[in-house]
Amino acid sequence: MSDRSELALQLADAVAAAHAALQRAGDRAFRSYGLSHRAHVALSAVDEAGPDGARPRDVAGRLGVSRPAATTFIQRLEAKGLVETTPDPDDDRGVRATLTRRGLEVLLRVGQVERRLAARIIEGMPASAILRAAHVLQEYKRRLEGRQIEVVR
Repeated sequence: MSDRSELALQLADAVAAAHAALQRAGDRAFRSYGLSHRAHVALSAVDEAGPDGARPRDVAGRLGVSRPAATTFIQRLEAKGLVETTPDPDDDRGVRATLTRRGLEVLLRVGQVERRLAARIIEGMPASAILRAAHVLQEYKRRLEGRQIEVVR
């Protein structure tokens, strides 16, 4: 294997491990609010959809899951009183989810926890290293999403 191939595998492993560690840290931090990291992402997706509400496909896109899985996630959030669903005026079979007052309060509190967690994670790291890492990861993501990958046989 070439040196660049080995570096590419090391980067992919590091990204995957960092993502998993971040989710575990989020799960621990958000547990006192009865949320997982993924539930926080789902609530954020509902919030970002605005006053018309989020469709299950919006939540699915943010979570990286199927629409039926997102619907189940929304139902769980609704059972906790964090979102409410209403019929989708543009789709007779669909629903839209909006945050309840309690959901908004929890989202705001968890957002504060998330910011503190993020600050602690990078504590002591030079800003230049953080900016370089962010740039590399943004480019990595862009290339993956852009399908700019050619496999040499």
